[in-house]
Amino acid sequence: MRKILPFILILLLIPVLSSAQKWKRNRVEYSFGIGATNFLGDLGGRDQVGTNGIMDFEYRATRYALGFGYRYQLGKDWYAKGNIYYALVSGNDNLTKEPYRARRELNFKSNIVELSGQLEYMLIKQKSGHLYRLRGVRGKSWFRFEVYLLGGVGGIWFDPYGLRDDKWYRLKPLHTEGQGLPGSSGQMYKGYTVVIPYGVGIRRNLGGSARSQHFGSWSLCMELTMRKTFSDYIDDVSTYYYNEGGSNAIAAAYGEEAGYFHDPSGVYTNGGFGELQQRGDHTDNDAYMMGIISINYKPAKRRRNLPKF
Repeated sequence: MRKILPFILILLLIPVLSSAQKWKRNRVEYSFGIGATNFLGDLGGRDQVGTNGIMDFEYRATRYALGFGYRYQLGKDWYAKGNIYYALVSGNDNLTKEPYRARRELNFKSNIVELSGQLEYMLIKQKSGHLYRLRGVRGKSWFRFEVYLLGGVGGIWFDPYGLRDDKWYRLKPLHTEGQGLPGSSGQMYKGYTVVIPYGVGIRRNLGGSARSQHFGSWSLCMELTMRKTFSDYIDDVSTYYYNEGGSNAIAAAYGEEAGYFHDPSGVYTNGGFGELQQRGDHTDNDAYMMGIISINYKPAKRRRNLPKF
């Protein structure tokens, strides 16, 4: 009996162990997503002083994004995902009624290319019960959604443009805060920076498991994330108006368009104020939000050692 008991226990544990290791059978998933962005920085925003927080959300500045992803399951509840996104962000002072921000009359748009990696932790898993809803049959019902938290790190490339008379101009070469001129507070910024994505996702698996064994499985996912950056120049605005000659000095050094985009309002044409006049808030780096809906495909795992005929 002592020899038989361990054998019986092993037989009983086999189904449990097999179910526990089921996630290892197929760990890879590919995704394609489209969605929306919203910029949180110095330009535009709600009717208040600028901030990169959610309270500065302005729906009229919403633009689009699309991306591809590669997801790999690390453990029972842990996943790693690599992303490449293309996104458009924008801001415009004519969208706000906050007096100071509206008076600047600044605007921008910027293409963003993002390469990032994220770690996901599954909070709530999809559970299944009866395949069909049968009257009078009790049991565990379907919970069709999974909920997960995500966080990661990446890098973005950006290139702000400004609009004048229906024509877009690259802003970085115009040195709109007097970069390179004597007494300028502006920084010679680079067109790339680190980004920290974090947020929450919800997904639903599509199709039955029997079919997925042969053709792979599909799922639908929605992610809502904040993207924190380490640059304050995604919108080309950060510090103060150039005080040593204002727009006229910038125009003389870098061209008429540079003088215009320094101050479209014309208030700081000559500079010479007793103290520096704020153009942006350099204490708050820029951020942007992303809402992405993706369709995901997990290819079927190929069987090995099949009989040959």
